Amino acid sequence: MLGLYIYPPPKGTEYTAADLEQPDKVIELFGYCGILEGLITKEGWDFLIHLYGYEKLFEMDKAGMWFDVETIEEYMENVQYERAISPGS
Repeated sequence: MLGLYIYPPPKGTEYTAADLEQPDKVIELFGYCGILEGLITKEGWDFLIHLYGYEKLFEMDKAGMWFDVETIEEYMENVQYERAISPGS
């Protein structure tokens, strides 16, 4: 599991590598994270950063409306913080 949406109860919806290879699924998960209904594991962040890089993730985040930042540098700081506090898979 690289990410999770807390619904439907009781187990929620897991996001796998195959899911997160689809940009629309990343945007979807970012949206859930923005309303505190989703999470990305440390491994999930590593996967996303490796697959897309920060600039593409920054663009996807604008569509998912999670982080309220204006620069790539601010975005990278937010991602590194989220990764640091994220659970393992």
